Amino acid sequence: MEVSTTPTKEGTKQSSPKIRIKAYSVLIISSILYAGNVIAGKLIAGHVPSAGLSALRGVLGLLIIVPLTWSRVKTSAKPGRKDLFQLFVLGFFGITLAYLTFIIGMKYSSGTNASIISATSPALTNTLLVIGFKAKLNKLQFLGIVTSFLGLLIVFTEGSLHHLLTLKLGIGDIILFINVSSMAIFYVLGQKIMEKLSSLVTSIYALAFGTILLVPPGVWQLTNTPWHLTLFDILLIIYMGCFVTGFAFFLNLVGINLIGSGQATILSNLQPVLTIILSVFILGESLSSYHWVGFILVIFGIILSLAKPEQSTKKLCSAVIPIVPTAKR
Repeated sequence: MEVSTTPTKEGTKQSSPKIRIKAYSVLIISSILYAGNVIAGKLIAGHVPSAGLSALRGVLGLLIIVPLTWSRVKTSAKPGRKDLFQLFVLGFFGITLAYLTFIIGMKYSSGTNASIISATSPALTNTLLVIGFKAKLNKLQFLGIVTSFLGLLIVFTEGSLHHLLTLKLGIGDIILFINVSSMAIFYVLGQKIMEKLSSLVTSIYALAFGTILLVPPGVWQLTNTPWHLTLFDILLIIYMGCFVTGFAFFLNLVGINLIGSGQATILSNLQPVLTIILSVFILGESLSSYHWVGFILVIFGIILSLAKPEQSTKKLCSAVIPIVPTAKR
């Protein structure tokens, strides 16, 4: 999809009201699909081997996204040999590791916890940018990181000081934090290669490489582990693969193309809120006081983390593109 827009700084674009309405619409639909993915993951976790389910998702997603984007991919800059290795690494962190940790984590955690943990992605990504790229954060961004991690800690420990002192942390929550960490690494490493390749090409190749890595263990698990699928489970797999990894992925890229990554990233922060709402109404989960405290701190931390960096690294910090969902998978 080609859009007539004027690029500006910090991954944003100047566009007409009509284009902005279209972009917001596709991004909101994308956020709803991603939020529903957490619910689907919780419902199907444990029914299908984790690697097998992850591989199926990747394959189904490719079957949807490649036909939708092939005309653009053919006319985009092609990756060289060095680029292919970097894309392979991106695929491992952004798809292989992220998909596996999401499915495994959802076996032991709740949709509510998953949504709050995933919301710390901006803070964690900024932290890695500081460590790996020497990015300089302003005071608001630093406060946002601290606030987000404080909210995360409250969720991890269920608001109990005893749990904190005895390191009694939920295994599912820890695995989901690894999930968010792998995606943060994916975002950070992806910045350099996206200076040469488009976000579309980067995403397609990363999804392809990540899926290729998932297929061997996935086939082994599906052929050597007992499992049984109901019709409802099959529909959940189709939803997670076709509608999330495929259509939501595509809609996200359309939104980024229309209004730029900066504004698209802000709208992606709707996902934790939508996931919590769906968890309450569909999964019947209840919100404890520590959930509210942790969620408010994380959301407040997100707002602070979106403050503009102070120096030239701001382009790098603000260019983080939510190409594929983390715990929102």
